[in-house]
Amino acid sequence: RASTSPVPPPSQGGTLPRPGTKQVTVTVQETVVEPAQSQQQPPQTVSTVRHHHHASNATKELDDLMASLSDFKVSGTGGESGTHVYREKRAWQEHYRSNPRQPESASLEHMLGSLRADMSRQGVQTPQKGCCNACDKPIVGQVITALGRTWHPEHFTCAHCNQELGTRNFFERDGRPYCEPDYHNLFSPRCAYCNGPILDKCVTALEKTWHTEHFFCAQCGQQFGEDGFHERDGKPYCRNDYFDMFAPKCGGCNKPIMENYISALNTQWHPDCFVCKDCEKAVKGKSFYAMEGKPECREPFHGGSFFEHEGQPYCETHYHGKRGSLCAGCHKPIAGRCITAMFRKFHPEHFVCAFCLRQLNKGTFKEQNDKPYCHTCFDKLFG
Repeated sequence: RASTSPVPPPSQGGTLPRPGTKQVTVTVQETVVEPAQSQQQPPQTVSTVRHHHHASNATKELDDLMASLSDFKVSGTGGESGTHVYREKRAWQEHYRSNPRQPESASLEHMLGSLRADMSRQGVQTPQKGCCNACDKPIVGQVITALGRTWHPEHFTCAHCNQELGTRNFFERDGRPYCEPDYHNLFSPRCAYCNGPILDKCVTALEKTWHTEHFFCAQCGQQFGEDGFHERDGKPYCRNDYFDMFAPKCGGCNKPIMENYISALNTQWHPDCFVCKDCEKAVKGKSFYAMEGKPECREPFHGGSFFEHEGQPYCETHYHGKRGSLCAGCHKPIAGRCITAMFRKFHPEHFVCAFCLRQLNKGTFKEQNDKPYCHTCFDKLFG
């Protein structure tokens, strides 16, 4: 019997749909760089940040960092360093206003590192969300938390195709994230018929998995009903096709034998087909005699014995009939002494005059029209 089991679809929030996988959640957080408390001023660059919504995440981080530089004042002997930071901030702002779309990753990392170092010297702390699991560098700005680790959004990608996963559903395997198509292609069970990944319900049979619509009879293509299926050489067959193709055939009707049968004459028979050829009486559980591979008894076998002729069994009557050893007088088998006359055989007591019915015990007789007569009756009738 085949068992049908559901393969649940992926759920929202990164929930893994298959047994053996983990439930994962993607959390996106926004980190805002704030200046020291004593130096806070009303933000001055909100509109600038909004106008550059098309920039990459890394560019936005730079804008946030540089915007925060204008929110504090440098005091004491730090005037020269403050002037340096301010000038560098203005230079990067002008650069990204004119070239916002194609930042080089190496340059961005350098800029971020340089700005963080300068801001740290001026007492401005830039909060971090840990290190990215992919690049092992600090995360400032948006962060994705998944699989118990943190990632830059652009670094949280499918382990196979490297496509960014963002907040979409994904699947986990051995601690690595995969997009849904790649996960199914790489790890989902395969259908034994079409070799495609099984995404929903599946049938497990013959030590293989199948799409429910692809588990059908290998001969007729019909899906299996309440009768189930039969297996041959690793393929499933419906009941009718299996017996028609592989079951033994009845020696009487040549149709497949699907249940009980009688084994005789080196073949099998339906019980209803193993009958006398002439009288069509069943010979179940009896001995029998046969001629030319067919059962020939007109009566059920008696006594559990049979006679064999040329490798075939016969009832006593038809065995002697086929061999010419039936009494021509009573038409019963001759088991002992017999008289042979007129090319026929007789029991001694049945070899009689055809007119007076006296036994021709002396063995002398006259023949007329293929009948035996004693001398007296023959002379009276034909003399």
